[in-house]
Amino acid sequence: MYGGVPHPPGYPLWTLWAEIFTKLLPFSNIAWRAAVSSAVAGALTCGVIALMVSRGGAAIFEQMPDHQRLKPNDKKWLRTVCGYAAGMVFGLNGAFWPQAVIVNVWPLSILLLCIVLCLLMRWCFQPELKRYLYAAALVYGLLLTNSQVEFAFAPAIPFLVMTGNPKTARDMFLIAGFLFLAGLGGIWLGHFPSLRGGGGLFFYLLPGAITCLMGIGLVIGTRGAFSEWKAVLICIGLFLIGLAVYFYAPIASMMNPPMNWAYPRTTEGFFHLITRGQYERMNPTSGVVRFFGQIRMYFVVAGKEFGWLYLPLCLVPFCFLHRMAALARRWVLGLLPVYVCLAFLMLAVLNPGVERQSQEINKVYFSASYIVLALWMGCGLIILGAWSARPGRQPQTAHFPI
Repeated sequence: MYGGVPHPPGYPLWTLWAEIFTKLLPFSNIAWRAAVSSAVAGALTCGVIALMVSRGGAAIFEQMPDHQRLKPNDKKWLRTVCGYAAGMVFGLNGAFWPQAVIVNVWPLSILLLCIVLCLLMRWCFQPELKRYLYAAALVYGLLLTNSQVEFAFAPAIPFLVMTGNPKTARDMFLIAGFLFLAGLGGIWLGHFPSLRGGGGLFFYLLPGAITCLMGIGLVIGTRGAFSEWKAVLICIGLFLIGLAVYFYAPIASMMNPPMNWAYPRTTEGFFHLITRGQYERMNPTSGVVRFFGQIRMYFVVAGKEFGWLYLPLCLVPFCFLHRMAALARRWVLGLLPVYVCLAFLMLAVLNPGVERQSQEINKVYFSASYIVLALWMGCGLIILGAWSARPGRQPQTAHFPI
C-alpha cells in the first residue's frame, strides 16, 4: 500500500505492479487487491503462451503438404483452440496455479519470462526487426529485478538468438566468453567464494566452456567476428536499464515506509538487499548421483503437476521436424536449450532435496520450465490436428460417351 521495500532482493518491479492495483481497485482490502495483481499476471501469462503457440502453428502450416492443408478458417480455429489449450494447461498446473491466486511475486516473474520468449520468437521470425530483440533485452533486465533465479535462463538466450541471426548470436557468445574468463580470474583471486570447488565450480565451468566453444564454432562458420557488435551493445545497455529498476529501493527507503527491509538508502544496506545478504549462500549440487536423483524427482513432480497426459504431446513436434518449415523447426529446436536451463541448470542451482517436503517447497520454480512444455504441447496438438485432417473429396462427375 505504501510502496515500501520487501525482503531481499527487494522486488522493486513487483512492488510497483502490486501498488498499481491497490490504487486502481476502489473496493475490498489491500491484500485482496494485491492478490488480484497476481491473478492478472497469471492470466496474461496464459494469453502470451497461447499467442506463441498460435504463431508457431502458423509457421508449421507453411510447409504442410498440399493434400493435408486445412481450409484457412479451419487452420485459424485449430491454432486458436490449441493455443487456448496450451495456455490453460500451463495456467492450471499444480505448481503455478496456487501462486496465481495469492499475493506472490512469481506470477509476474513468469509473465516477464513469457514476454521475453515471445519477443525473441517475433524477432527470430523477422530478424530485420531488431526492435523486438532490444525489447527482449530490456524485459529480461526487468525480470531479474523480480526473480534472480532466472539467471539460469541467461545461457539459453544466445541459442535462441542463433535461430534468427547466427552472427548476432556469435557476438553474444564471444562477449559472454570474455565475461566467463574474467569470472575465472575473479575466482582464482579469491572472489566468488560460492563458486570455488564442488558443484558451484562445475556448473560455472560447464556453461562457460559451451559458450566459448559455440563462439569459436560460429566464428569459423560465419568467417567473421563482431560484425553485429552495435546490436549486442544496445542489448546490453537496455538490459542494464531494466536492472536499474533496483534503484527504486533506495528511493522508496528514503520515504521511511512501514516496511523498509535492509534500509537500502545506505550503500551497505542496498548491496545487502540486492545480494540477498540474509540468506544462505548458493550451494549447487555437487554429486553426480545426487543430481540424477534430483532429475528423477523433477520428472516425477512434472508428471504430477503439469500432467502425465500432456507430457507425450510435448514430443510430437520432434517427431515431425522433417515436415516443418525451416523457421518452425529452428524455433522448436531453439527451445531445447531454454528447457535445459530452466529445468536442469535451475535444478542444479537450487540443489533441492528429494524428500516430499523439499518437493513442495521447490516445485514452484519448476513451473518456469513448464512454459516450454506448454509450447511444445500446443504445437504438438496443432501438428496432430493437421496430420489427422483428410483432404476434402471433390464431387464426382459422371462422363458418358456422346
